[in-house]
Amino acid sequence: MQAALLGPGAARSAFWMQQGAAFILSRRGIASIFPTTWGRPLTLYSSLDPVGAAQRFPGQGAPWSYQQIRTKARGNEYQPSNIKRKHKHGWIKRIRTASGIEVILRRMLKGRKSLTH
Repeated sequence: MQAALLGPGAARSAFWMQQGAAFILSRRGIASIFPTTWGRPLTLYSSLDPVGAAQRFPGQGAPWSYQQIRTKARGNEYQPSNIKRKHKHGWIKRIRTASGIEVILRRMLKGRKSLTH
């Protein structure tokens, strides 16, 4: 009934998704995590009912609906701040420690135009 609402090819595509999901679950051995008391074992079903496929598996939906949920956008880690840059790499920070002075001397010997920030 729901396939009729989705369109003429929905039942066929749901059938192939169901077939593929059952095959992957049986090949990877994930079928052992599902109790057998829930009904039929995980095999290649011949049913064309997409609603029945979702009800055979535990949780909210069919196994092909379990996707990784990405919650945070990546690629915006660097948020420049001149104060932090000066505090970490500035002249005052370098001159206070022995290793910082070595950094300055190495840059002098190399001929750097800018020794620190």
